[in-house]
Amino acid sequence: MLTLTQSHLRQLETCPRRFQYGYLEQVPVPTDPEMLERQRWGTQFHLVMQQRELGLPIEGFLREDAVLDAAVQGLLAAAPELFAPQGDRFRQSEHRRTLAFNGYLLAAVYDLLVLEPGRGQIIDWKTYQRPSTQAQLAKAWQTRLYLYLLVETSELTPDQVSMTYWFVAPPGAEARSEPPSSSIISYSAAQHQRTEADLRRLTDRLTDLLAPGGDLPQADPDRGHCDRCSYTVRCQRGSDRFGTEAVVLPAIADIAEVPL
Repeated sequence: MLTLTQSHLRQLETCPRRFQYGYLEQVPVPTDPEMLERQRWGTQFHLVMQQRELGLPIEGFLREDAVLDAAVQGLLAAAPELFAPQGDRFRQSEHRRTLAFNGYLLAAVYDLLVLEPGRGQIIDWKTYQRPSTQAQLAKAWQTRLYLYLLVETSELTPDQVSMTYWFVAPPGAEARSEPPSSSIISYSAAQHQRTEADLRRLTDRLTDLLAPGGDLPQADPDRGHCDRCSYTVRCQRGSDRFGTEAVVLPAIADIAEVPL
């Protein structure tokens, strides 16, 4: 059974050929040193937050990286209620949930899941971008899939769950001065029904596309996705603009999160 994460759903909806190269065939793409450093820092931040939730010492990490220390302390100061001990709450870092759906396995790894009677909160740490708008976050497949899975794998109703994104500045002169900020996305029965319908539409389409074999279809170039795609040259698109030796780096948001 093929596993689908929010990243896979986003790629599939954007361009089936991109989904083929990036997920089914695991075609490597060029990497940028600055991007790798930001990814390394983000991984380190997630690891520290996981270690803290497990009650393990984190002082060694923080002593070695003043920027990481400032980011962690800034988050703890910005959201004291989130980290206050409460005995009646279930808390787990890097919490994984899966659901068999329409012939596929939907999967999500929550940075932090907090459950209490009649309420569920999904917390996600973002360390590589400025805050998106509320509308953008609500439409993102990460938000939609994470909330959908929590409702479908628990006794909570849609109006009892929410997802909070915390944006923590990555290293850099400009970003370092920005305090942590958050955005809370609520949920509803109507949104849940729309997400289920869209999931069924996407998975039905994927099944149809995979049946005959061969390459999956490319996105319409008029939609503007090709200019920002890591596989522009491989798809033989954009060569007039970029040249045959063009290198298009992937968007950080398209790099799949790795469970720690």
